[in-house]
Amino acid sequence: MKVNSSSVKDMQDFAATEPDKEGVEARDPLFVTALARGLDILRCFTPDREDLGSRELARLTGLPQPTVWRLCHTLLKLGYLVPGITPNRLRVGSGVLLLGHAAITRTGLSAFALPMMRQVAERHKISVTLAERNTTDMLILQRIEAPSILSLNLHVGTRLDLGLSSLGWAYLCAVDEATREAALKQLRKRDSDGFALVLNDLARAMQEYSEWGVVFNLGRSHADIHAVGVPVLSLDGKKVMALTSGGAKSSVTREKLLNEVAPSLKELAVRLSPMLH
Repeated sequence: MKVNSSSVKDMQDFAATEPDKEGVEARDPLFVTALARGLDILRCFTPDREDLGSRELARLTGLPQPTVWRLCHTLLKLGYLVPGITPNRLRVGSGVLLLGHAAITRTGLSAFALPMMRQVAERHKISVTLAERNTTDMLILQRIEAPSILSLNLHVGTRLDLGLSSLGWAYLCAVDEATREAALKQLRKRDSDGFALVLNDLARAMQEYSEWGVVFNLGRSHADIHAVGVPVLSLDGKKVMALTSGGAKSSVTREKLLNEVAPSLKELAVRLSPMLH
């Protein structure tokens, strides 16, 4: 559970280092760049961005617009994208939905976790969320809310920022140094202006994780919400996911999170650990 004392300072100095310009494409001869770019296109579509044009996709991916259109043409032919409501715009098609459904149901983890997550949620009158990393986001795989809490518009498939959420901080605190540094490079490339905030938040989270084995999000992502996060590690330590629990700050204090919720969340993480492969 201990974090190397030099890790926090190393992260604070991280912004001054140069990113790996070669990238995985140059290092791995089996890497298919066109496939990766196609998947980047699909990741641009979210519940808040259901309908996109090629110009917006080019801006979001950093790819030239002619390249974006060729990729979209292929995805249209395969059914992963469909025409949008308005001309020259696109939406995700049934092919993407089928892949998402298969990913959630075939692992069995979400179904296995749900009753245990419900017990924790009802016992403490909080939400409980399970997520895994997806590039620079944490993708929600399962979520349950106690009926009495302040409800947020979060559901299975929602993505939360890796560098600005308790789920992301819990993940980054638990992975090995090489994985963490690679993730930070991706975050800096995505948003260089906001990267200093990511480093500050992560440095604080790593101090908390070193001391208590949890990370706190006290009104930072949502002004009215207090949350605590813990990692879920596979038995061999190679796979890391994350759990978070929270509720309205008026009833969910830091003391409650630390003394009541965190032990339940840690116990849940231990019970889920054998399911991670």
